[in-house]
Amino acid sequence: MHRVLITGASGFVGENLAHRFARDTEPALAYGRHRPRALSDRAFSVDLSVRGDFSRALEDLHPDTVIHTAAMTSPDLCEKNPRIARAVNVEGTREVARWAEAKGARMIYFSTDLIFDGKQGWYREEDTPGPLNLYGRTKLEGEEQVLRICTRWVIVRMALSYGETRGAGGDWTLSMRKALSAGGTLRLYTDQFRTPAYIGDTAEAVFRLARHDKNGIYHMGGADRISRYGFGRVFCRLFGLEAERFVPVRMEEVRMDAPRAKDCSLDTEKIRREIGLAPCGVEQGLRRQKQAEAALDKGNESPQRRSGPA
Repeated sequence: MHRVLITGASGFVGENLAHRFARDTEPALAYGRHRPRALSDRAFSVDLSVRGDFSRALEDLHPDTVIHTAAMTSPDLCEKNPRIARAVNVEGTREVARWAEAKGARMIYFSTDLIFDGKQGWYREEDTPGPLNLYGRTKLEGEEQVLRICTRWVIVRMALSYGETRGAGGDWTLSMRKALSAGGTLRLYTDQFRTPAYIGDTAEAVFRLARHDKNGIYHMGGADRISRYGFGRVFCRLFGLEAERFVPVRMEEVRMDAPRAKDCSLDTEKIRREIGLAPCGVEQGLRRQKQAEAALDKGNESPQRRSGPA
């Protein structure tokens, strides 16, 4: 049986990865503040900002693959807390990479589309990074740690993600719904473009990459280049929400602690070609999300839904 360790397993991406891998194996899970729902009997609390904590907690594990999704992911929080951001995203990644190499494991590292400056769009894997904020810089430095330390590695640069919430970590559509449910309005950019990735496609792509024994950098995004405002309009139409409460704004109209790139859309041709998975567009992905959420609400999804939080 292929032995897998997933870090950041209580986050939005990590929990969806754990759900996909649990269909074929029992992954070990490392998490921070919130224990993941009951997908595995092997769940370990770790603090990536404390040197040595990860290595001590997982000393007895011997995985074949380490999937490292754990990170400080908010650009604004990273900008305001640079020491913690570097401790988690750079030094923490270095520790995980060294641990994986010592165990003879393959390392799959989750990076971000925000390592690019947004001046070009439709970025390919060979394009030169130029992050505009500290979050992007720390994730790029994390890539460099993996490349320097690991013999067997994969880097997955993730676009903005969306999809069903399985536990502690939610996607940004959940934040939108909460804001609208509270009766407020929500400002969405008309001039920031991404290629949003449906989380079900991401989980399947990483599952295949874990069995595709080849080093490489891969871009994981969706088929559509779309603004945040455009995405919000499609989301409201499909989920029956009031799109009128979305306020279209330009990026310069909103004060942000961390600067944002305008067009970090990703070209996904390489991942299509090498693992045979074609990421879906926004409308299809949101329809899949809606269907999956209905199944979760009915309790038909899987044991972890019925058992509740561990």
